[in-house]
Amino acid sequence: MQRHISDELIAQLGPHHRGRVLQHLRRLSERDLWLRFGYAVTDDALRAYVRKLHFSRDAIFAILDEAADILALGHLGFDKNTSKTAEFGLSVLPQARRRGFGLRLLQRAAVHARNRGSTHLVMTYVPENDALRHLAERAGMQLVSDVYEPRAFLSLAPPTAASLMDETFSEMLAAIDLGFRVANADAVHHRSTSA
Repeated sequence: MQRHISDELIAQLGPHHRGRVLQHLRRLSERDLWLRFGYAVTDDALRAYVRKLHFSRDAIFAILDEAADILALGHLGFDKNTSKTAEFGLSVLPQARRRGFGLRLLQRAAVHARNRGSTHLVMTYVPENDALRHLAERAGMQLVSDVYEPRAFLSLAPPTAASLMDETFSEMLAAIDLGFRVANADAVHHRSTSA
């Protein structure tokens, strides 16, 4: 059965989702990991990255299917100092590409960054990452060319009462949906391993 885009959920993840994040990253090819991180990544490095995710400072967003598998993952990093710029990194599984997931995660991250008081969102990428460059263009980001580390910037408006309420309400619904998906996936896994 073909999934419709409405079947996928975009939600903010918490520390208890580290296993799902690691599983998502392990499903990426070596080249995809290089495009995402800008260097060759070992499994030990992936585990260290996931272990060090700072969920109380940063925001991790994912698009999940009905089985609570992560199809696309976005990491919105905030400087621990007082910087007003948030940095965004993104990965999408090969079978989930060309479905608008990258743009949806970028838009979700921009709303969150705006509501946290950031004035800019930046994506840094390797020059060979045409997909991320095209995403930045589609999102209306300002591209800064660099031979080694191109960047894309998005200016963010100040938060409003409406933007804060919209994000809060959307995230409450997403958290409920995510809870059901994870519980159902865990129940199916439990039945299949105990049979």
